This record gives sequence, structure tokens and C-alpha cells, in this order.
Amino acid sequence: MDTINEPRPQPTTPNDFRGFWRKTFAELAAFESDVETKDFAHQLYPQLKGQKLRFSSLGGVRVAGYALGWRDDSPRPLVIHAHGYGGRVGVQWLWALSGFNIVGFDVRGFGQSFEAVPDRSPWGYVLTGIESPRDYVLRGAVCDYFRACQVGARLFEGRTRRIVYHGFSFSAALALMSEAFNRSASLLAAGVPTFGWHEGRLRLVKHGSAAEVRRYLRARPADHDRVMRTLTYFDSMNFAPLIQCPTLAGYGRRDDVVPPETVIAILDQLKCRRETMSLPVSHTNEPAEAAWERFDAAWMEMAQRGVPQAFGKEPDVQHIEFRER
Repeated sequence: MDTINEPRPQPTTPNDFRGFWRKTFAELAAFESDVETKDFAHQLYPQLKGQKLRFSSLGGVRVAGYALGWRDDSPRPLVIHAHGYGGRVGVQWLWALSGFNIVGFDVRGFGQSFEAVPDRSPWGYVLTGIESPRDYVLRGAVCDYFRACQVGARLFEGRTRRIVYHGFSFSAALALMSEAFNRSASLLAAGVPTFGWHEGRLRLVKHGSAAEVRRYLRARPADHDRVMRTLTYFDSMNFAPLIQCPTLAGYGRRDDVVPPETVIAILDQLKCRRETMSLPVSHTNEPAEAAWERFDAAWMEMAQRGVPQAFGKEPDVQHIEFRER
């Protein structure tokens, strides 16, 4: 493990954490997915069939996404993915051409699912509903990922060889949180998962969602205890021990949005087979971001061929350097 100049934080898991989430997913199950599809295609890739998706999630809100699949009945890996904080999903044609079927979606409040959060907080998306765990926007966001996984499994039923939950940053946290209770993935590929160790995030982060929370608390210090209590139900550290599938994780050794200390805090709580890649940077526009190609190549190889028996036997982090071509 890389040397980080921070004490190892311990989870602050609420006593009713599992009960809260079981009730949440039971509430989600009360809403039919009610999937709507509209076909689309790429003129250069006639072997692939695209579908624009709309489906219902927690609270009955409509979430937008897409499916991309091969026009045959061959069993293929299915990849579920979303996007980063403040972003929107992009159609992953190259992943599909590598032999995958894919479902991607815009989390409520973003992209084509923007209208699903009409009462966004003026302090930032991540402060929406912060007054209580039940009203918090991330409760619905986790359910959106959970529901997308269910939709994907149904769309590609009988044609799925293994399932990969994929995410980077914001969506990596949602993938992790979803798999903690869904437990249907063959592999979790989590690049720079966020929302780990909220106390540390408030100190270490320079930009992004934690900076929004810090600005809010500076203006309204009396809300500190209530905000931090809500966030304990959405701390990736508290979900990590529940993950059972093999997990490939990655983090940047320098990152102002999701600092490595916060990712390591999550990874320290994993009990499953896992391997970790330490990369030069993340959340930058620097050339060294290209080193993440190694992470992509690793999860895609395991998605196609399966997770090797030796995976996770060595606990050391794979320390990757960037070399310009």
C-alpha cells in the first residue's frame, strides 16, 4: 500500500444502516421499472443495436439511459455504467466493439435525467435533501444504479456471460453502494470511488462535491451534526465490507477531487478478493491520465476471460507509472 500521511480512519456505521438500505430497496421494488425503448444505430457498426431507455426508479422518477448490444444471441459480458459528478453518460461504442453488451444511464439530476431532481439545492446537487437520510438525493441516486442493473439483466437475459459494475469517481461510489446490497456482479471495477470518509473529505478535498459541503457548513455551522449524520448513511466505507464480488480498484496518487486517502479508507474496509492500481494522477487534464488505460485494459480482460484464480492473492498495490509514447 502506498504511504499516506493520514491515520487509518474507522467507519462510523449507523446502527440501523442495513435496515435503512433494506427498507430503501424494498421501497424501490414497489415501483415497476416500466422500461420504454427507442431504437438507434451507428452507420459504421451495423452489428450493434442501440436503444434509448427510460425507466422508473425510487419515487417513480424517470431515469434516462441507453443499451447497446450485439445483433446475435451469443452470451457476452454485460457492463453497467454511469458518469462522473456533474457529468452525463456517453455511449460506449468502443466497449461494445470489444465484445460487450452495455447499459449506461444518467443519474437523476444529470444529463437527460436532469428533471428528476426539480428541487436541487442552491448550495449544490450533493446538498439536496441533506436534512435527513431518507430525503437525501444520493438515496435515489444509488437506487438509480440498482435499477439500471435490474433493467440491464432483463434486457440481456439469456445473453449474459458475466456482469461488470463499472464506475469512475461519482459512479464508482454508486456502483459500490449498489453491489453491496444487489450482489449480482461478477466483477466490480471502481476507479477513484468517492464519498469515502466524509470527515477526511471535508479537510482534504479542494474541488468537487465535498467542497460544496464544506462551503455549506462554513455558512451554516449549526447544521454540522445533522449533515454529518446524514452522510454516514452514504459513506462508501460503510458499504465496502458488504461487497462479495472480486473488485478491481484504482486511485490517483495526486487528486484534488477524490484524494487517495479517502479511496484507501474505502479499500481498507473491503473483505472481498480485490486488487488495487495506484496511478500517477486522477481528475486532471494532464497527459499522465493516460495511465488509466492500464486500469481499463485490466477490467476488460477480466470481463472477457473471467477473474483469474490468483486474483487478490497478493495484497500489495500495483504501482503504475506514466511513460510518454
